[in-house]
Amino acid sequence: MKKIIVSLGLLLMVLTFNGHAANLKTDLDAELDTLMEKVIEWRHDVHQHPELGNREFRTAKKIADHLRSLNIKVETGIAYTGVTGYIEGGLEGPTIALRADMDALPVEEKTGLSYASKVRTSYLGNDVGVMHACGHDAHVAVLMGVAEFLAKNRRFLKGNVLLIFQPAEEGAPEGEGGGAKMMLAEGLFERYSPEVVFGMHVANIPHGYVFLKPGPAMAASSAYRIKIKGVQSHGSRPWDGIDPIMATAQLISALNTVVSRRINIINNPAVVSVGIVKAGTRNNIIPEDAEIIGTIRTFDPELRAEIYDEIRQIAKGIAVGTGTKITVEFDFSGFYPVTVNDPELYQAMKASLVEATKGQFVEWKDPITGAEDFSFFAQEVPGLYFSLGVNKKGVTELQPGNHSPYFTVDDDALDEGLKSLIYLTLDYPEIQKN
Repeated sequence: MKKIIVSLGLLLMVLTFNGHAANLKTDLDAELDTLMEKVIEWRHDVHQHPELGNREFRTAKKIADHLRSLNIKVETGIAYTGVTGYIEGGLEGPTIALRADMDALPVEEKTGLSYASKVRTSYLGNDVGVMHACGHDAHVAVLMGVAEFLAKNRRFLKGNVLLIFQPAEEGAPEGEGGGAKMMLAEGLFERYSPEVVFGMHVANIPHGYVFLKPGPAMAASSAYRIKIKGVQSHGSRPWDGIDPIMATAQLISALNTVVSRRINIINNPAVVSVGIVKAGTRNNIIPEDAEIIGTIRTFDPELRAEIYDEIRQIAKGIAVGTGTKITVEFDFSGFYPVTVNDPELYQAMKASLVEATKGQFVEWKDPITGAEDFSFFAQEVPGLYFSLGVNKKGVTELQPGNHSPYFTVDDDALDEGLKSLIYLTLDYPEIQKN
């Protein structure tokens, strides 16, 4: 009789778990407004106190304190400032990784928001403003909200959840390493063995819509640096020296012909951009040195190699023509591979995103020339990385985009991101089982 009672008790427990698991989405809807109030408060706080890559000390502490308050297993100090939380579910199932990036950009904020950043720091030897101009504050806050809901309902979760709060997505300080690649090198996936990884990025697209492209979705990113050495002279006697600024001007003009004139991009998009130009200290001095730093975006490794060769040839020719000495360096601050959304995982999980957004889902067709080091995670296990529209509701005209000093996030759109990550987490074990 005792065995029968125990067996019936276990059966009742399983049925209760399964029944409640099916109702977690309903529970989320009931709690969503209260939870989103916290998410918005967290985002505004993180937005007001931005930190550059590998220096996200305050942000990391805020995250770790929150996760510990939820009795989540926490690791800190991964890849300098990274934080992870591990939620052990009450039912058997896979481990699912959810990732948010934490770092801000060296941008002076011009949004006029009441919680706008006034932070300043030194970057590459310059005094700069610091701003969450790419929306990573939203990513952090949303994942903190996801953590709260999942931790509260952990006994009904099928499997485990690895929460990854990643530093230095925008790139680590030179010589330090960092980001997703470093977290993996330090054994993150070896310790937790996730089966899949999901992530989200806010963007200036329609309010509350989720955009997702299967297959190659975001470009590979390469950084290049060109150093130009001339001979310093008085500005009134340029013939006494060799002007590196004139050579720099020629280089910039010629670099803009690489994509427009020198390579075939009919089937493979590519971008070559100049982001930094440095030279000179005074109006009447022709300096000895100048420097150009920029980015290259590609989807094809052979095309990328061709672009590298074209830039080397351009530099060599201008060096001969101007008498300067020019050196070219690629990938000096790291390289991000193409971000690939696993096609099979996309087909399996698309319905979850449609449900989470109540049909505000778009299968994006065109590759995005932005880049993401989420790509390193998605090289290790199947991954999906979707974009969430955070324009104001009803706004149709183009809004300032990521990396603009005017980029803003409409808080009312973030609930779609939170629901999307939770629905993916709840649905994957069922889909994987079938």
